[in-house]
Amino acid sequence: MHEPEPHTVRLAQAGDLAAFEVLVRTCQADAWRYAYHLTRDRTTAEDVTQEAFVRAFRSLKTFRGQSKFASWLMRIVHNCAVDAQLRIRRDRVLAERAASGIREERAVAPATEDRVRLQEAVDRLPTKLREPFVLIEVLGYDYREAAAVLGVPVGTLKSRMHRARASLMGFLGTEEAADEV
Repeated sequence: MHEPEPHTVRLAQAGDLAAFEVLVRTCQADAWRYAYHLTRDRTTAEDVTQEAFVRAFRSLKTFRGQSKFASWLMRIVHNCAVDAQLRIRRDRVLAERAASGIREERAVAPATEDRVRLQEAVDRLPTKLREPFVLIEVLGYDYREAAAVLGVPVGTLKSRMHRARASLMGFLGTEEAADEV
């Protein structure tokens, strides 16, 4: 995860729009990747990322520097993704009630077979296990930072990471055993 310069954060807090633009450019790719892993949809991830930066801009003055800026921002991304998922579920229920039955296909980027298998395995993880896995293994956060983003104790995070890794090994190992039969 790219951490912006503290001086840039202070300038943005003081109302410098160019400094905020630097913050966006510095953190946008990682924010989108996290949003994508949470939502599993490119368009939703774009919407979540945009909403997160709008919220960050509006509440930038509340950032006290007690954690890294990137951790603070990822917490906002997390909250926006949760809001988006709730909105999507609500809309889906309403659409089903209206008997539209139209379902949107998820776009899959070209990747190697192993990468696709791993992504599918990560997608199968429950949200409580997928979130810490993405923060730590994909975005490179340490346990303390990831715990701050998710709002859980470090011990809880370590337990979830252990369960996530065990689940992934089970998913991938089961598929390999099935391929051999």
